Amino acid sequence: MRRGLTLLETMVALVILGLVVIGFLEVFQGSTRLSRDSETWATAVAYAEDGMEIAKLETQVKPSHDVLPGGFERSVETRVWRDGIQLVTVRVAMPGGGRVSLDRLIETR
Repeated sequence: MRRGLTLLETMVALVILGLVVIGFLEVFQGSTRLSRDSETWATAVAYAEDGMEIAKLETQVKPSHDVLPGGFERSVETRVWRDGIQLVTVRVAMPGGGRVSLDRLIETR
């Protein structure tokens, strides 16, 4: 009777173990990328909401374009919707591409 593992059995076990480890690393890398993308998206939405709150507080909303920290850019546009009401659009461009847009009707004072 022989005892122990042969070289071939050891090599096959190492190849299988390597494939399993590679699979786990790819899943980990994908989840890290998704986490980073969701953080970027959340930051863009926060910048858009902040721009909309500023526009709601102003007595006269003026179009603007701002460069924000992290490579984001925010633009505010207005147009008359009806008498006494403006449509305010806040757009935030994300550094890696993509855009968040908020539209709100605001009563002019």
